[in-house]
Amino acid sequence: MSQGPFPSSTPQRPRRRTGGLALVGLLVVVLALVAVVLVRTLGNDGGDSGATAATTAVDLSSRPADLDKTLAATADSLREFWTTELPRVYHKPFEDLAGGIQPKTKDSPPWTCNGKRVTYRDIRANAFYCGGKDDDYIAYDASYLLPRLDQGFGALTPAVVLAHEFGHAIQHRAGVQAPSVVIELQADCFAGAWVAYAQSSATDPVAVDQSALDSSIRAIPLLRDQPGTPATNPKAHGLGFDRVNAFQTGYESGASRCATFPDGNVVVTELPFRTPVEALTGGNIAFGEALPFFVDHLDSYWSVALPQIPGAPAYQSPARKPAPSVPLPDCAGDPGYDRQAVTAYCVPTNTVSWATAPLARLHAQIGDMATGAALSESWARAAQAQAGLPTTGGPAELQQVCFTGAWVAAIASSRSPVQLSPGDIDEVLLTVLTPLSTQEEHAVQSTSFERADALRTGVLDGLGACLK
Repeated sequence: MSQGPFPSSTPQRPRRRTGGLALVGLLVVVLALVAVVLVRTLGNDGGDSGATAATTAVDLSSRPADLDKTLAATADSLREFWTTELPRVYHKPFEDLAGGIQPKTKDSPPWTCNGKRVTYRDIRANAFYCGGKDDDYIAYDASYLLPRLDQGFGALTPAVVLAHEFGHAIQHRAGVQAPSVVIELQADCFAGAWVAYAQSSATDPVAVDQSALDSSIRAIPLLRDQPGTPATNPKAHGLGFDRVNAFQTGYESGASRCATFPDGNVVVTELPFRTPVEALTGGNIAFGEALPFFVDHLDSYWSVALPQIPGAPAYQSPARKPAPSVPLPDCAGDPGYDRQAVTAYCVPTNTVSWATAPLARLHAQIGDMATGAALSESWARAAQAQAGLPTTGGPAELQQVCFTGAWVAAIASSRSPVQLSPGDIDEVLLTVLTPLSTQEEHAVQSTSFERADALRTGVLDGLGACLK
């Protein structure tokens, strides 16, 4: 948390479509496993083997699979998709990659990109498209990056990486010119458009498993720019929130919508650290300071926001009952109350409880806005109860997430006395995608895709959109 602006454009939002997807828990420790900058466009080049052969239909699920088969089928699917979409969107015929898709390992001999020598060391933990007069290929780290993504998130996630790089090839064919961050977010958008196509096409050589989309949504925030990267950085790719937003925009609205990104129809929330102290702390305040700050800020926010809900009475501040750890204090008569959660709201007594030790661990793992986001869902449930809205079930959960997004947007507004620091919105996203309870009967009833989408709605469209 700090002082400063929150640069963001808020284009018109398309109607959303989501699927019934199963939720698999996000392991924050995976961040260390795949904390790499996803897919940078190096420039232009040539190398190992050419295009992969056609395959029979392959399931892209949330489970690891034969990576070679996954990528071969994905390449065929992408060719089929862009053979139709490139002429439709950009009025140009699709031409396949002249240099194919090239796996690279430590045993690969050096190759060139735009006349420059490239080695496996240059591509380790990465993938890139090289396009130009003499080069037209995708290269990827076949020893580390894609195998790790396959093992950690399942077969769809490395396929999405390939779809992102294929998006760069499409940009090259279409002659798209834009700043780096817009180019990268458009490639994420193109990847989302392809996933939606692969799910719905009867002729497609891949089958996208429903749960796989959830796994990929949880992987995207981990493959982000480091907080503090300005949007003007020539290598900027976008923060996790921006990348998820771009992917879901493509999934919901198709490649034609992605094509409008260079015209300014794209959300970019990246900004640099403003002071040396902010950079040193990562923009985070200590847990002991953050906890009372967020409790008071949420109370202040809802005292103003609740009357904006039609028919809602005057806001009644919840009582506060912290506990050292789980289980939380009992709450008779509220089946939606979860004693094993990090924080929970008791409807009959209008009380918010939190478990201090696990909340502090979440704060240390993700950042200060994790504390705020976890508490926010309890205050959101309090708002639902006081406004006479449902407080349990999947739609109610999604509305709580949306309310959290609206609260974040209020912090981000120019009228707020405090402002978001770089990475804060990603900390909220990671918290929203992280299960905050171990109690099976209170398992999350909404999907990761839906929760990310609900957060976007609140952040970009405000409180009123959460009521629709």
